[in-house]
Amino acid sequence: MKNFFLIAGILFALASCKVSENITVDQVRKSSDLAEMKTYQVITQKNASRGITQLNRIYEQKLIENGFSPVEENPELFVQAIIASVDFEKEVKGAGPLGTGLNTVSIDHSFTTTGEYGKAIFLIQNAKTNEVLWMGTGTGILSENNQLKKKDIQTALDQLLAEVRQ
Repeated sequence: MKNFFLIAGILFALASCKVSENITVDQVRKSSDLAEMKTYQVITQKNASRGITQLNRIYEQKLIENGFSPVEENPELFVQAIIASVDFEKEVKGAGPLGTGLNTVSIDHSFTTTGEYGKAIFLIQNAKTNEVLWMGTGTGILSENNQLKKKDIQTALDQLLAEVRQ
């Protein structure tokens, strides 16, 4: 029951936030123990959504670019990505010309876009103690029309991971 209230509170907070087009980043925790560790293993969920699977691939690619190495056995670190989000729907209105030359008319048009707004949470844990050594979050529109916003997430991860090795 306690977990239900926690999840309900998080979802309420996410739903009440203004939807931003950009993903903003926040480093929540960083440990000096992380500086010496280089090998990792991605923690995967059996029934992970397509979004989580894509997010983990992006995360893993960025870790490799930042000098970490994936291993199958005896990793120093466990890494994973988590999405906490709510679905949204918004109507986009616009006006513009239709046709060419003398046959041009101005029309009003609108369409609906859907997606997920929330947090992408990136964790790095000590594989021996399970202590969280680093956590960063990206908050904003994570997907639109069933497409993960890969470029925005990659940019957010670049900003977050720049702090990991410092």
